[in-house]
Amino acid sequence: MATQGRGKKLPAKASVPSSDYYIPPLPVAVAPVRQSVKEDIVGWIAACVLIALLLPLGAMLYIDILEVKNDAKVQLEKLEKLRRQIEQHQRKEKRNE
Repeated sequence: MATQGRGKKLPAKASVPSSDYYIPPLPVAVAPVRQSVKEDIVGWIAACVLIALLLPLGAMLYIDILEVKNDAKVQLEKLEKLRRQIEQHQRKEKRNE
């Protein structure tokens, strides 16, 4: 049963010496081939052109979003003002009845 095996020791595991195994050498990273200076310059010019085009577009989009947000706020304030006027008018009618 479960209590009978208390005094017994487990057999020791046989270890395998590590000298029997071949350990391959680690691969060495190869240095990348250098690009020409012309390719570097073309890449930088392309990056600058993209930034020069995308920044103004992003700014215009941001300004449009701010304008729409402000217009929505103004319309909401007008709507709240009209709602309050209607509620006041309804209260006056109920008092007069």
